[in-house]
Amino acid sequence: MRRTLGMLVLPMLLGACGSAASAPSPQPLPENPTVDGGSEPDASPRVPLPGPCQGVDIEAGKSVGGYVSDVVSFYDAGCQLRTAALVRNDARDPGGSFGGMLRSFSYAHGGDRRTVIGTGANGLWHGFGYVIAHYGPGGDDAESRDTAGTYRTVLAGLHHAIHAFTWRIYPSGKPVDVTVHWFFATGRSHPVYAITYDASAAGVNAVAADTRAPYGDMAFEGSPDGDVEGVGWGDKFKFRTTSAGAVTPQSTWDYTQPNRVPYALAWSESKDAEMGLVQTESWESHPAGGDYGGGLLGVACWGKTSATRGARCSGAGWTMPDAGLWPFQLNNWELPFTTSSHRLAWGATYGAVGQTDYDTFGTTSHGYPFTSYATTVVMGGHTDSAVAAQLKDAESTSRATLTAARGAVALQGPGGVGRTDAVPFALAGYSPVYGTWDVDADGNAADVTLTSEGLDHPILRLRKYTAPSAPGRVEVNGQLLVPHVDYFATVDPQSSLLWITLARTVTGATRIVVQ
Repeated sequence: MRRTLGMLVLPMLLGACGSAASAPSPQPLPENPTVDGGSEPDASPRVPLPGPCQGVDIEAGKSVGGYVSDVVSFYDAGCQLRTAALVRNDARDPGGSFGGMLRSFSYAHGGDRRTVIGTGANGLWHGFGYVIAHYGPGGDDAESRDTAGTYRTVLAGLHHAIHAFTWRIYPSGKPVDVTVHWFFATGRSHPVYAITYDASAAGVNAVAADTRAPYGDMAFEGSPDGDVEGVGWGDKFKFRTTSAGAVTPQSTWDYTQPNRVPYALAWSESKDAEMGLVQTESWESHPAGGDYGGGLLGVACWGKTSATRGARCSGAGWTMPDAGLWPFQLNNWELPFTTSSHRLAWGATYGAVGQTDYDTFGTTSHGYPFTSYATTVVMGGHTDSAVAAQLKDAESTSRATLTAARGAVALQGPGGVGRTDAVPFALAGYSPVYGTWDVDADGNAADVTLTSEGLDHPILRLRKYTAPSAPGRVEVNGQLLVPHVDYFATVDPQSSLLWITLARTVTGATRIVVQ
């Protein structure tokens, strides 16, 4: 059934992951736990909007090749339709897992439509966005694919939507609660995947797990058997393969360029396709990637090339960094056997889930009671440098500033999805949870200046917004904007929020008035 536009729905040391460790049986779920346990939304027809960009739409309970999914339709930065099928996680899907992942994603490319689906690698990974937490030297892990959970639509706004999954997983046999939100917005080409691990139920320092979420295999270039022709990532430096053709253990690489925002990617040059993850905040604000070698990656590989690498950077017969050193899981564990692995995942040092303090790349981080972060999930053309464009935007965000002449720039907010605790923002006004610029409204109005090197379709979010409808006027540098054309707004009365996506690239000092 289809949700009406504008409707608000209330509320392995390091091996290839395979089987989850045994855990207590999940608790029984309420029948049909769609929207906070409520009923399906009405199936009403779309209301056409002016301009080429239409609103966000969610078709609930649709079968996508037998996978019962909530399918999100949204319009990207070029006002082209994109769709994302999110598989429900309350029952076994045709692949044998409990869903809770992205089964398929479609977008316009080269005058055609490209539909990307899960590869079914190892008979296990039929999509992307699985939760994986390793906790043992033998590769023991806790996986969402083996755990029933709940799902709901948190927000089904006119131009912004949030869909949630929750699970209780058991790394080391201890209970850890996981919340995942997928965030979509008109004018934004790529969804945000935001996650929180809450180890409170396990107790202090009872768990010492890493996190690889979001995790999975998508045939991003069209074929599960196609070669992956390049991989890269960013921790404190940018890593990128430089050989032509399929990536092999003997591929050449460069790891010399400093990096600001963590990311991971894989690409196919011959098929003009790539897929990647870009964190919503900088390395300085939130170090990411697993220091699985206990500092060896930095000593032997950082700042070097395949020709100048340290002796301990690569294993016997390899030119690429040793599989156990890669900070983000890609095809490293499959390289000895195949050149077609489409594995893509995040990474974090052991202890990131459950430990009050843990060391990662020479810094001390904290993983108890919460571990929260967010990444933008990017799929697009390789010649368009889709991941690099998102990375550039994230780097610009990390250097941007927000000031307010009316209203107040938010200095703190929830530390992550599924959390109510307030934490200070590393960057005044910027919330990395969904990648928004937050302001406390004054009489449902605000007058702010966003200064940047260039932000593509930035999202301004007015908190304490109590009006029942969108504002009467939105201006940028004195120019009156046209709703649904120059900006895309969603009112969330349940949370007293107004979401506004500007349909432009904001460069320099840009005054934004909402009233």
